[in-house]
Amino acid sequence: MQPEAIVEALRKYEAETSEILSRFTHSRDHISIKAEDNYRLRQITTELVDLLHDHIPGSAQHIRMIANYYNQGIANFYSSSSYSSVKEIQGTISAIVTRIERNPGLFKQPAGPIDVSLTERKLLDALDQIILRFHAVVIQLRSRYNERSTLDVNDEYDVQDLLHALLRLYFDDVRPEEWTPSYAGRSSRTDFLLPQIDTIIEIKKTRAGLNAKKVGEQLIIDIARYKKHPQCRRLICFVYDPEGRITNPIGLENDLNNGNEGIEVLVSILPKANGR
Repeated sequence: MQPEAIVEALRKYEAETSEILSRFTHSRDHISIKAEDNYRLRQITTELVDLLHDHIPGSAQHIRMIANYYNQGIANFYSSSSYSSVKEIQGTISAIVTRIERNPGLFKQPAGPIDVSLTERKLLDALDQIILRFHAVVIQLRSRYNERSTLDVNDEYDVQDLLHALLRLYFDDVRPEEWTPSYAGRSSRTDFLLPQIDTIIEIKKTRAGLNAKKVGEQLIIDIARYKKHPQCRRLICFVYDPEGRITNPIGLENDLNNGNEGIEVLVSILPKANGR
């Protein structure tokens, strides 16, 4: 899209949010959004995130702001957007338009790899080590003095609990169960969001009936869905396979690890059934 077309689209969203604000109903106890406007605002939020992600360089901050305002606005019993959240989204749209108009060279900046700071690189290295050493930690936990009770990793929830504890070693902000935009008509929850590095961790644990084919199919759906998440620059898919049910883990990793999805995707299947 050309900058003029982007500004025109943003202006339309700005005008539409003004119309939504004008239709709020006021009573003595509260201010309410109309049901159809509540549904439309969800669409607008997702469309804005896609527009910024796909066409406006350096929009991560504004994407976070829009998503956060929307999520804060529906954090009530009725899951209906608040007047202030719509007002904040409208103000953010206006700020984006101002940014574009003040910076004519914004769209001329050459595309390139994500600039990773030293701090971010250290956190990414720490995350790699947590995942690589996860199975060793599981084995160590089984050996306790006088056979005391411990956490035995039997299912996906156990993997989540242990990984959550290990992430706390390096990350101050670990957000479980973060909302993602709807995909194929359904919204979902991620396992963990690490805002410091704009990274989402998706966890799988193989079991009887969850073979390589089904894991691959699930991850393809996950990748498509997370492309819409406003804080996802990087998706880490950790498949814990202690029983070696995936016989060709490297092949499955190679099939899914790529940078062609608009986000960086890294699939790690551990431990490896072939010992590599």
